[in-house]
Amino acid sequence: MRKSIAIVLAASLLLLSGCAAIKVTPEEKARIAEQVQVNLDNRTFEVDVDQMNPRRGMTKAVTNYSVKIDGDKIISHLPYVGQAWNLPYGGGKGLSFEAKISDYIETYPKPDRRVITLATNNGEDLLVYTFEVFTNGRVNIDLRSRNREPISYLGTIVTD
Repeated sequence: MRKSIAIVLAASLLLLSGCAAIKVTPEEKARIAEQVQVNLDNRTFEVDVDQMNPRRGMTKAVTNYSVKIDGDKIISHLPYVGQAWNLPYGGGKGLSFEAKISDYIETYPKPDRRVITLATNNGEDLLVYTFEVFTNGRVNIDLRSRNREPISYLGTIVTD
């Protein structure tokens, strides 16, 4: 009995030690927050997307997808799951395109975040991206389209 309790305790400690979070120093947090601020001020930032949240169905982890803002243009490479109403045969460009930004609005709802809303037309659809950017570099992206069901994504701003 004691031997089995000892084994369970040892396994629990081993499991808990493996789940320890990586500590980020205050200096590293400040550096990331400053880099995020500079990137947003320059309107030159890239979001590395790691999670997709369709309106219907389950959240999915994704890799190798991103959205990049470079001045007055957007380069979008995003997956899509959901209902579409009016698309070209074969699906068209989808959410992988490069286009000019028509509207760009920034708000500061709280001290630790910025909300950037931009509109673009990729030649097939009118899209509105809303980026909720936190000082730690995490980003929530809400994407609304005229011809597709809304979808959201989670990611991180790429910092040097």
